[in-house]
Formats: sequence, C-alpha cells, structure tokens
Amino acid sequence: MADDDEYPRTVEAMEWLYINSSSPGKKFVHYSAAQDAPWIWYETSDAGKVPARGGHGTDMYKPHPELPGIIVDWLVTTLIKTLSRAPADALASAAILNQLWTSEGVARAKQQLMEARRRDSQVQLWPEVNVDIIGEDHVREGESERRAGRLREAKMQIDTAIEIFKLNLLAYPDSADAHYNLADAYLKNGQKDLARQYAEKALAMIDSHKAPLSSWSDTEQRRAEIRSGVQDTLKKLNAAH
Repeated sequence: MADDDEYPRTVEAMEWLYINSSSPGKKFVHYSAAQDAPWIWYETSDAGKVPARGGHGTDMYKPHPELPGIIVDWLVTTLIKTLSRAPADALASAAILNQLWTSEGVARAKQQLMEARRRDSQVQLWPEVNVDIIGEDHVREGESERRAGRLREAKMQIDTAIEIFKLNLLAYPDSADAHYNLADAYLKNGQKDLARQYAEKALAMIDSHKAPLSSWSDTEQRRAEIRSGVQDTLKKLNAAH
C-alpha cells in the first residue's frame, strides 16, 4: 500500500486485511508519503474521474521499481524455498511478542507454540531475533536493578530472561546463538553448571558449521563475535571453578 493511493480508503482496507490475516509469514510493504492523497471519487464508479497517481495497485510498479522484486521474492520464499513456511515476520508476530514482558506471557507464548507445532511441526510463530532482543532487555534491566542494590527485582528480571531464552531455544533448537544467549543468562543468574552446558553446546555448533549460526544471521563477522562471547563465558566459568 502507498499513502498516495488515489483511492485513499485502500490504505485503511489494506491495513485491516493485514491485521486479520493469521499467517506469521505475511509481509507488509508500506510506502509512506508526507501527506495522504485527497479523496476525489469512488474507485468502482467512474475510473476516468480519478487520474492515476502511481499509488494504487500495479500503478505502484513505476514509482517503486523494486516492488515487483519484493513480491516475487516473497512468493519464491513462501512457495518454493520454505514449502509454505515463510519466515515469521515481526509485525505479524506482534501480538505474541508483546506478551513476553512478563513470565505469564512467556508461558502463554509457549503454549501457543506447542499447539501450533501439533498442527505443523516446523511452524515458527515469531522471528528469533525479536525474542533475542526482548530477552536481552530483561537481562539489562536485571543488571541495572543489581547495581541499584535491588537484588530481588534483579533476580526476577534475569529469571524472566532465562524463560524467554528457553522459549526461543524451543522454537529454534538449531541456533547456536540461542544456546549462547541462554548460557549467558544462566551465568548472570549464578547457575554455572547450566551456563557451561549451553556454552559448550553453542561452541560445538559454531565449530561444526552444520547449521547457520542463527535463523537471522550467519556471517563470518557474527560467527566470530558469538564465538568470542561463548569463549569469554567459558573463561569466566573456569576462573570461578
């Protein structure tokens, strides 16, 4: 959709259609404009009364030449590469992601995933990277509470982060990144045996190259960054031991 659609009601209709589609692999392409197009006439009455502005339907291809490629790439990903399992989209997953700020919400998200997996064992309900970010936010909040001397609140935040990282690992068991995030959270929580278990698993996965580092990144730069983080975690555990 484009804000300069010559039939402005299309914008609201497309937003509504997107919200009501249940697929986690849906994709929303929105071209913003400084000012919405004015209403002139109805689309279905007399098209000749409304000159094409390049904001409606296939007219968008000319001012936005990348749009056909976006559509084709989505179709190839959805229908060929992933066999009708396009990667989960953050906007499509917002309702689930917004639950993850509390432990009760994490439990609900886990139940939703388990129910969906009973219907399709490969389905993903959220992007891995978004849940990483939410878990890391809880970790940072926990560290802030600890520095302020609020130890009870700090432990609550780290405990929630651990549950979030466990949830992400359940969804993405082949991700070395997800293993490392959980190891780091366990270390911050003083659970050293579990931290070592997941750190060693992450390092073995990184070194094996049998799977991508994560569902969202597998560059050499990020592999080096995560390997360094895992090794640092293990050094801290060995020093403590």
